[in-house]
Amino acid sequence: MVKNKAQSKKKPQKRGIDFKKIKRKIGRKLPPPKNATNTEIKSKAIVLPEQSIASEKAGLAVSKKGLTLKELLQQTSHHNSKVRKDALMGIKDIFLKHPAELKLHKLAVIEKLRERIGDDDKLVREALYQLFKSVIFPGCKEVNQGPLISLMMAYIFNAMTHLAIDVRLMAFKFFELVVQYYPSSFSLYAEKILQNYEDILRKNQFFLEDKSKLKNTLGGLVHCLTLLPCNERESDSSTKNDNPAENILHAFEPEVSREPSGFTEVIKKLKDLLPILVSCFQDFMPMIHTIPQLEAPSFDCMLLILQSIDLVVRFLVCGIGRSRQDSQTLLPPKQKPDTTMCDQFISLAMLKKLWGIFPLNLVHHPSKKDDDRIFMLNIVITEIFLQLSNWNHPSPALLEKFLEFIERSLSTKIRSNKGFYEKHLLPLIPNIPKLTMRISGHWRSRILQSFTEAFMNCNPDSSMKLACLSAINEMLDPEKSCVYMDGSDPTILDYQITWIRELPPLLILLGDKNPTCSKAVLSLQLRLGQASPPNSPFSLEFDNMQYILRDFYSSQTDERSVRYGPFVRLSEDVQEISICCLYYFSFMDSLLLQSLVSCCLCPDLEAFLLFRILEVLHSAYRAGHIRVADYISFLVTLLSRFQVYPEETYPIVKHEARSNRGTYKSVTSVVCSCLSQIGEAHLVFQMLEKIIVDQICAKQPVDNMCALLRLLITLDSKPTGLSEECIVNLSHTLPEYLMDINVQEEDHESSTAISVKRRQYYLLPPFFLFHRSNRLLSLVLNVMGSWVSEICSLLGTNSQTSSSIDCSNRLRAIISMLLLMHEDVKIQRILSSCEIQIKNILHNLSTLLSSVEIKLTIGERHKIQSAHNQLRVVTSKLFSGAFIT
Repeated sequence: MVKNKAQSKKKPQKRGIDFKKIKRKIGRKLPPPKNATNTEIKSKAIVLPEQSIASEKAGLAVSKKGLTLKELLQQTSHHNSKVRKDALMGIKDIFLKHPAELKLHKLAVIEKLRERIGDDDKLVREALYQLFKSVIFPGCKEVNQGPLISLMMAYIFNAMTHLAIDVRLMAFKFFELVVQYYPSSFSLYAEKILQNYEDILRKNQFFLEDKSKLKNTLGGLVHCLTLLPCNERESDSSTKNDNPAENILHAFEPEVSREPSGFTEVIKKLKDLLPILVSCFQDFMPMIHTIPQLEAPSFDCMLLILQSIDLVVRFLVCGIGRSRQDSQTLLPPKQKPDTTMCDQFISLAMLKKLWGIFPLNLVHHPSKKDDDRIFMLNIVITEIFLQLSNWNHPSPALLEKFLEFIERSLSTKIRSNKGFYEKHLLPLIPNIPKLTMRISGHWRSRILQSFTEAFMNCNPDSSMKLACLSAINEMLDPEKSCVYMDGSDPTILDYQITWIRELPPLLILLGDKNPTCSKAVLSLQLRLGQASPPNSPFSLEFDNMQYILRDFYSSQTDERSVRYGPFVRLSEDVQEISICCLYYFSFMDSLLLQSLVSCCLCPDLEAFLLFRILEVLHSAYRAGHIRVADYISFLVTLLSRFQVYPEETYPIVKHEARSNRGTYKSVTSVVCSCLSQIGEAHLVFQMLEKIIVDQICAKQPVDNMCALLRLLITLDSKPTGLSEECIVNLSHTLPEYLMDINVQEEDHESSTAISVKRRQYYLLPPFFLFHRSNRLLSLVLNVMGSWVSEICSLLGTNSQTSSSIDCSNRLRAIISMLLLMHEDVKIQRILSSCEIQIKNILHNLSTLLSSVEIKLTIGERHKIQSAHNQLRVVTSKLFSGAFIT
């Protein structure tokens, strides 16, 4: 048993160990596993300098971050909004630094960027908007608009139907930007755009609390509606805006003129839009009745809504007018157009809600700013009503409500802020003429009274004054107004006379500061002169204008100085109108003629205006509007006082220092022609003989003397009709004139050809007189002979060198003039009758040269001796008959 037990105790067998636990010391790195794969790759560097990224972008335009245009366009589609925004900013940076990139890739750029119009991120949409506004559209102005517009519009329309209201509103802003740079785009998509505006405004409650969003939307609508064609906006030049975005859309014009029915769909959309706009405006009414003051965002939205309604009404009224005109043209004579056509488009009933809340008033005590804002809103509502009232007949109660507001607005009682009210009353003024034609009785008088107050009290150079002048012009036009110069109604007559009397003082007050307003005043004055019935109160008032208009041309400050009026400084077209007005005075006062002649003598006046004044005054004289004595005085004064400037002393810079001698010669010819046409020649000569001779005998410059002598020989005949007294007076004046001609030509002329030609011009008038009167020539030679005697006695007593030189020059001038007379064939024939006078002159000259007491220098004595010898030879042949034929 012991053995068995021993045998039963067997030792356990040794087995293999599956996982051997290895003890590791702390801090030592573990060895890699035995089955680990060695992934280390060892290689030498490969240098490829021609394939680097920098070399690929060499010569390309890159942004500040080094990205090309292609890379940035790709990043605009990135899932991260910040990357998309930065890409847009990078594109803007490239186009600003490299404008040529935009011109080369404009279509590709717009095709890619348009995808972001409906972007979900607000900052991305705003960055895109600024990129188009400041860079892309300004840089693509001169290219073809069609492809650009077509690329944009599909995505804009898609964004307008987006579920997010912010995206939809931004789409309208994008379209407004497109229209701003490419106005013709609205005509291509007008129907669809108006439909989208209608849809967005129907849901105004979504953004009514955020007035800025509504304001932006309405601003875009107003911008688009201003592009609708309208006759009245075209013709209203006084209020026309120079902004191209606010001008008429030219793309509509051919369509309107050829086919009025082409606007059928647009008219339908506008008709649907109108009640929605009225409803939007009504949504603000609770605010007016509850809030203590009208906040600016709400006011802006209300004003834009009313402006939109006004533009819609203007277009619809314009469409009615065109349709009626075309229907009257196309229908047979016996068939009348449909009188209900107006109701087909628009009626007063459609805006009944708007009329019901007029006039707007704040319930609480408003501030001055709130009063002004409410006034502006009421003005626009009134303007809408006046547009519609031309086609519809409102009820008396409704009409009276608006008439009360118009009267109160035009009155001076509420004008504490004059400039503000003038600016916002301006749209009402063009409606006054039509309004006065449609009303009668006491309301016509009240409206005319308030209009007259507005006209009299507004600033002279304001747009308000210009609009009032345009309205007065229309109310005094016989083709446009039924109240034109109606003397049967004393009330209307009083207002019309008041307007007419205000014109001359206004013209003087304006001066040359506002040529546009001055032109309007003169145009109205010309209309009055042309259309005033003879011997009517209007013609009397027109004639009385001249007493104030004298200062418009010139005024006499004292006997020697003249103050020129604004006429001289105004533009040529304004000057022409004022000259035309002169003809229509039934009589012209002598003081006005005096003012005109002073104006004609102004060196600043252009020559053609001077001749235009002469032409009009001559026509007025022939029509019997100027007395003959006044007309003669005007012409003679013009010739005698005209100041001729030689080339070297002419003071007017704008004429480049040119002489006005040629102008004066032309004036002389015109005056001679006019005076020769005023009546029988001998009667005219009898009237003018003494006047002209007196002017000649007065101290006059050579040019003026020549002009008066030419006038005298034009009216004179052969033999002369001069009286003995005039012949004697001329004999004392002509020698001085002849001496002045000789001295002037020697001193101031360097060219012999010019000197001879001008000398002949000056000598021709006295030679004509000598040819017609032998006695005049004889007396002139006597005077010259006495001068020679006086010079001889003077030289015998005076030894001063300067005096002897002057005497010598004068003697040579006398001899020279006698030689010139001998050269003229006609004068040569009558010189033989003056043998005694000529021999007397030769004798005195011989005595002078042989006298020892007379002290002359050798040079002066030689000059006189040479001239004397030449004259002696000529006269010896003359008196011997050698030159007499």
